[in-house]
Amino acid sequence: MRHAIAFAALALLVTPAAAQSLTGAGAEGNWGCRAIIDGKRAGLLTIYAGSYGYASANYGSTASGTGTVEMASNGVTFLDGNLVAGAGITSAILGFDGAGKDVLQLYTAEKNVLTCTPRT
Repeated sequence: MRHAIAFAALALLVTPAAAQSLTGAGAEGNWGCRAIIDGKRAGLLTIYAGSYGYASANYGSTASGTGTVEMASNGVTFLDGNLVAGAGITSAILGFDGAGKDVLQLYTAEKNVLTCTPRT
């Protein structure tokens, strides 16, 4: 009996742990973004399967374009592309507004610059 218990304990130690998947499914989708400074319309953001596309409402903006993201359970990290190079945006955190609706907050290294809400 002791051998069976010892074998079971050893099996648990060498078996890899089942990790929670960090798919970022909450951040995936289409988002309408507004600037934090003045509340004006800033653009449209789409995030799917490790990539993003951003269309700025400002003509000729260097933030418009595509890139890749690393998905996380509470948002994404922008790895490259126009949002990083053109606007300095490095991450987005998924949260809730006062009414309990989804909000995606986009950040530079210094501060929150855009607030995005889901588009249906």
